[in-house]
Amino acid sequence: MQPFNIEIFDPSFNLIQHYNSGGIEYKFDYLSTIENTILIEFNENVEKGDYIRLVNDSYEYFGYITAIQVNESIQGFSEIRFKPFISQFDEPILFDTTLQGSQTSLEQAIADIITAYWINNSDTSQNILGLEVEIISVTSSWGFHITSDQKGLNKAIINFMSSIIRRALTKYQVGLYVIPDFQAKKIKVQIGKKYSITYYIEADLPNVIEKSIIMNETTDDINKLVIYNQADLATNIIYYKHPDGSYDTNNTNRLVPVFYGITSVAVNEGDTFASVAKDAADKQFDVDSFNNLIELTVQNDDELVNPDRIAIGHAVNVISNGTSYNSILTGFERGIKTKLIFGSIRLDLTQILKKGGF
Repeated sequence: MQPFNIEIFDPSFNLIQHYNSGGIEYKFDYLSTIENTILIEFNENVEKGDYIRLVNDSYEYFGYITAIQVNESIQGFSEIRFKPFISQFDEPILFDTTLQGSQTSLEQAIADIITAYWINNSDTSQNILGLEVEIISVTSSWGFHITSDQKGLNKAIINFMSSIIRRALTKYQVGLYVIPDFQAKKIKVQIGKKYSITYYIEADLPNVIEKSIIMNETTDDINKLVIYNQADLATNIIYYKHPDGSYDTNNTNRLVPVFYGITSVAVNEGDTFASVAKDAADKQFDVDSFNNLIELTVQNDDELVNPDRIAIGHAVNVISNGTSYNSILTGFERGIKTKLIFGSIRLDLTQILKKGGF
């Protein structure tokens, strides 16, 4: 394991503690909030809510302390628990559902929410000192099919992290990238598509120590949806899914074998059956772009995969057994070795719950 500098700052960016560590194991998962733990020398000035940075020549982790506990087995040391900074946004918000499909880009919508809740909030105690946002791309015609719980309203109470931030990455490759500047006393959050390069990884080569590839392709994945009008249950519109992931009413170049579903929709005044059927098809077929889970373990200094160069949000093409899998880096585990985690699927029950799967 590589040595790290461990730095702890208070929320006003004052340095509280700094020391070198011989090696640290830590995890990061963009799709579920993972809490890490380290042992540091006891310091009575270190408090819950302080910032923590782990940094060396290759990696940097920036987060905040969630808990402090005196270690009973090692005298003079404290156990520090911490989460990544973006976990600050794992909170409920009141979301304007009309933003979806509007002239407001996805990046701008996210920036406006962060500004309203954590930069210019009327409750100044909720604002994060030095926080600023920067939009680095523009994604239009976006949507997550978020609807109001109350008929006729265009507002919904949702979890900002699970409903918007995580899905923005897995569906549109729009990520949040946190850049702390302790000298300037600022925390910049870049919002957008940061990486345009796709990395190719040969997963069958001997440098890949462990490999796991799971695709979410089962008989439950509907590729034909028959939608009936509840008014007569005779009129119907059929949507078909195509190999490139698109879907429409064209009965050509379809996915086979056929796994079909049947549903019905009610057409309210002012709507058309076609538009309501399209909404139903969107909810069924419009899923995350990288519907897989690929885990590759390599040495930290591996020169072929080179885990130092692949960052959260990087698109990859993983080749194994003659098949090519498109995915995106969404997590990693660093220690004696590096595990790279790609895709939008999580199998661990705890991670599924934190991701908002139930």
